[in-house]
Amino acid sequence: MCLSSCFKEYPILKKLHIYIDCNNVVYSRFNQNQCPLLSDIILLIHYLTRELGFSEENIHCICDPSLRYHIDKQVEFEVLVKEGKIIEAPKIADEIILSFALKHKFCFIVSNDKFRDYFEQLPSEKWLEDRRISFMFISNQVCLSPNIDYKEIDLVLLNTDKNIQNENIQSNRKEKSYNHKKTTLEILDLIESSEGSFNLF
Repeated sequence: MCLSSCFKEYPILKKLHIYIDCNNVVYSRFNQNQCPLLSDIILLIHYLTRELGFSEENIHCICDPSLRYHIDKQVEFEVLVKEGKIIEAPKIADEIILSFALKHKFCFIVSNDKFRDYFEQLPSEKWLEDRRISFMFISNQVCLSPNIDYKEIDLVLLNTDKNIQNENIQSNRKEKSYNHKKTTLEILDLIESSEGSFNLF
């Protein structure tokens, strides 16, 4: 099932973080000079935000530090880096992408790379497969396909729902505690039940 269909069925998936393997995306097609295409990463980000409804702040596009020397439009690339839409990793981007992905209970990784070199450092091969989204470009069209078994998405959503509910409950409790003003009687009860001496002067 394509990702857009999953999002129609489960719109809560749009709240998850998504990490883009920038090198893998731009090197999937080349211009006439055999340079990787910056336009493909822009196309993908627009697809995620405008068509699928991801928040820009949840999209993290990470590239190798050497990409700036090979990309077809270097000036435009620099602008995207300055704007924070593309993040240059200090070393190999794959390691940074996986490190950040491990910080989340669940997130998406957009890449056709199977990250075989890192299997030993990950919880399991299935952990990666469940999070990795394959992609394909045809002309100016994008197709994203999650590798997670469609039936297992319910389990992911169950955990995500619980996390969101817990966050909402905690924030409501904080608001109530801030908004609740203690009466004079409540203050006197607290003083009476506390130990030690109490001096007003």
